[in-house]
Amino acid sequence: MARASEKNKWLTPRVKLAIKLALSALAMYIVFRKLEFKMVWELLRKSELTYLILALLLFNVSKFLSAARLRSILNALELRLNLKFHLRLCYVGMFYNLFLPGGIGGDGYKVVYLNKSFGTGLKLLLASVLLDRVGGAAILLSMAFAFSLAVLPFVDSLPWYSSYLCIAASILCIPALFIGIKLLFPSFWSARFGILLWSVGVQSVQLLCAYAILLAFGVSELFTVYFMLFLVSSLASMLPISFGGIGLRELFFLYAAKYLSIDETVAVSLGLMYFVVIALSSFAGVFISLPDSPEPEQAPSDAALMGEAAVQSARQ
Repeated sequence: MARASEKNKWLTPRVKLAIKLALSALAMYIVFRKLEFKMVWELLRKSELTYLILALLLFNVSKFLSAARLRSILNALELRLNLKFHLRLCYVGMFYNLFLPGGIGGDGYKVVYLNKSFGTGLKLLLASVLLDRVGGAAILLSMAFAFSLAVLPFVDSLPWYSSYLCIAASILCIPALFIGIKLLFPSFWSARFGILLWSVGVQSVQLLCAYAILLAFGVSELFTVYFMLFLVSSLASMLPISFGGIGLRELFFLYAAKYLSIDETVAVSLGLMYFVVIALSSFAGVFISLPDSPEPEQAPSDAALMGEAAVQSARQ
């Protein structure tokens, strides 16, 4: 054990950050060796500003829904905090993830902050932020399988039942998520439908964000193909091997575009512009401060719930 720990001493946060930056730089180098930067820059420069502003707004709407998802997860632990607090926590976490990646990261910050503020167990808090990501990834995968139906015509020599497999895989992601929660996160079982619904909302709005970016580029066709690639690239960018997902997303778009008859410049530019949207949104976290001792919401009493039900019955 001691030898293993000594071997891992060199893997400090700064070394991890350097590795991520190097991998992102390498990926971007490969992209722009195969694609002229001038073409990408021209497309970005001539983009319709109105649609880009809309994309920025839509991404931040998705963050509101993401904050609501984490709130539903923590409610299962009886850690009840209002949505405004969760939204502030979300933006501070985004800032830590993107601009302070050599430290504890956004998820780590949330765990430490909530542990210090409320004394909730570290294991439960770690499970909550992990489940927050797992829920999002499950819906990303489900939607990617659904949109892959639009990609099948571009791929030769696929068996006749490929479309049925995609539909089945898309549907099965939902019960797989529920089974995973039941087996691996039993403390959060009561939050399963909230996780599902909020995750669908988050990913749907982020798809609309990608749609707005494509409209800004003047794209008028093959949207479903771009959507499928966007979803898969979002899954790839969740891997902790690059800086904010930059490079991985663009590299994936570049190689996929060659096989799917979409514009390589548009595909790579979509990845770059989406990163810009994330960075601009994340920077808001520097202006947000969190209270040292946040006040939890009071859970409604049985009497209050019965009184509200009586009022509703009287109105009907």
